[in-house]
Amino acid sequence: MTSIDRSIDPTADQVRALRDTGRDGPIVMLNLLKFKAVADYPAEAGMAPCTGAEAYARYQHAFTVTVGAVSQAEVLYEGPVEQVFIGMAGTPEADWDMALIVRYPTRRHFLGMMADAEYKKALMHRYAGLARTVLLQCGG
Repeated sequence: MTSIDRSIDPTADQVRALRDTGRDGPIVMLNLLKFKAVADYPAEAGMAPCTGAEAYARYQHAFTVTVGAVSQAEVLYEGPVEQVFIGMAGTPEADWDMALIVRYPTRRHFLGMMADAEYKKALMHRYAGLARTVLLQCGG
């Protein structure tokens, strides 16, 4: 059975910090994404084989469409990382497959999305598809 890598989840302290000390108004989340070559779903999920990028696309559909009324997520940019311009190419810190920039009207919209039951169901696609990620909160 596949184990879930919780290192791609925020810690409780990180969620509290966003909830309690985050800025008012819009926020933008910069996602740096490294995909698994083959998505790693648990056998009981019954998912057809696919790439990690395809699994992540299922997750992205959930937070932009399925729970879009809650998140009000607006994708500002989605595309491949083509080259390392500044930084050490070939290191994990600079080795990303995709950058995704998403704007939320407020941090409450983002937190509401995270608490939504349908969103939580879709997390299996995120776990199946991502090898690692960095999520940076920016001003809106």
